[in-house]
Amino acid sequence: MKLDRIFIGIVFIIFATIFVSKEAYIYAILLLLSLLILAKLDVLTDFVFNFKDGIKAKFETPKEKIEENIKENNQQVTKQNFLEFKKIESQILENQQKKYNAEMKTLVHFMYGQPDKPEFMYTPDGSLQTNEALYFFEVKYILKPEFTKNIVEQTTKYLKTVYDKFSPSMGSDKKLIIKLILASGQDIDTSKFSVPTGIELEFIKI
Repeated sequence: MKLDRIFIGIVFIIFATIFVSKEAYIYAILLLLSLLILAKLDVLTDFVFNFKDGIKAKFETPKEKIEENIKENNQQVTKQNFLEFKKIESQILENQQKKYNAEMKTLVHFMYGQPDKPEFMYTPDGSLQTNEALYFFEVKYILKPEFTKNIVEQTTKYLKTVYDKFSPSMGSDKKLIIKLILASGQDIDTSKFSVPTGIELEFIKI
C-alpha cells in the first residue's frame, strides 16, 4: 500500500511539473494539494476532483473512538453496530454545526507540549470555533440508561484532564468549552450528574 502511494505521489509530481512548464499553474497546485489527501488515504471517505470546483474531500472519525463507545455499552463490535454508532455521531455533529453556524472539523489533533514530543494529545469527535469560544465535542451513544452513570463518570474524568491542559492557553478573549453530548433512544435524566468546570452535558433523544 505504501509503495502504491509513493508511485502515485511520483506521478502527481511529474504531472504537476509538466503543468508548470506549460504555465498551467492552477492544475499544478491542485495536483500538489492532492498529495495531502494521499497521505490520509486510509481515512478518506469521499474524494471529488474537477477543474471547476477543485478538490473536495471528507475524512472519517478514527474507528477506535467509535469502537470504544460500542464497548462502553457492553456490546461486541460488529459491522452493523459500528455503522449505526458512526451514523448517529455524524448526524449529531452535523446538527451542532448548524446550531453554531460554524465549520465543524473532525480528525484534528490538539497537542500540549512540544510538537515533536507532546506531553498530551486529544482528538475530539468534532471541534469548532466561534468569536467567543473554542468548542470540543465528545459524543456518546447510549443504548440503555443503566450504562449512563459509568459512561458519564469515566468520560468527564478524562475531559477534566483535557480542560485542565488546554484551558490555560486560551487567553483572555476566548474560552474553551467541552460539550459531552449523550444520545439515546430512551430518556436520560442528566440533571443528576455533576460535571467539572468547563464541561457542558447535553442530552439528545434520537
